[in-house]
Amino acid sequence: MRKEPTEHRLQRIREAAVQLASQRSVNMISIYDVAREAAIAASTVYHHYPNIEALICELMNDVFRDFSEILQHAVDDSQVKHWTDINRMIEKSFVNYYRNTPLVQHILLGQHTYSSIRHADAQNDLLLGKQVEDIYQRYFILPALPQDVNIFSIALQVADKVYSMNYREGGEIAPEMAREAIIITEAYLGSYLPKNLARVI
Repeated sequence: MRKEPTEHRLQRIREAAVQLASQRSVNMISIYDVAREAAIAASTVYHHYPNIEALICELMNDVFRDFSEILQHAVDDSQVKHWTDINRMIEKSFVNYYRNTPLVQHILLGQHTYSSIRHADAQNDLLLGKQVEDIYQRYFILPALPQDVNIFSIALQVADKVYSMNYREGGEIAPEMAREAIIITEAYLGSYLPKNLARVI
């Protein structure tokens, strides 16, 4: 019998984990659950991943790439009249992604005990914040901003807190809470960005 290539086996494991994490909290998933879903021996899964946390962390790398891709396409040039338009379009794009991706809802918005995932998410927010800052600089001349923090990363994190709180309470991101996240992030960014920013010529 021909041996299955390692790459194919890893793909089956990841697909099984995605399927399970899309259905329930990651706290309720074990390596044995993944092995059963993938029709692979648990020992084989353990050979590649020491625990479920390591496997979920690997899945998050794909999610982080999705986030970066979302930012590349979030802003419609023709709709940018004011800097708040950028904030609004970015947050709406992320909300749409959350709503359409149960995996991310359960891992990033739901409650779990994995500190490594929270740390990886926070680190990725720093990268996304720089990407958001670059987007703003495409359209507007920004004032001097704090050097010890990235205000755009913090805005992303604040919005996620609102989404997470609402998701944990009702199992979804309600339209009114998506609206509130935009209001809150606009107010925070507005403490650093003047109401009227000069456009990049």
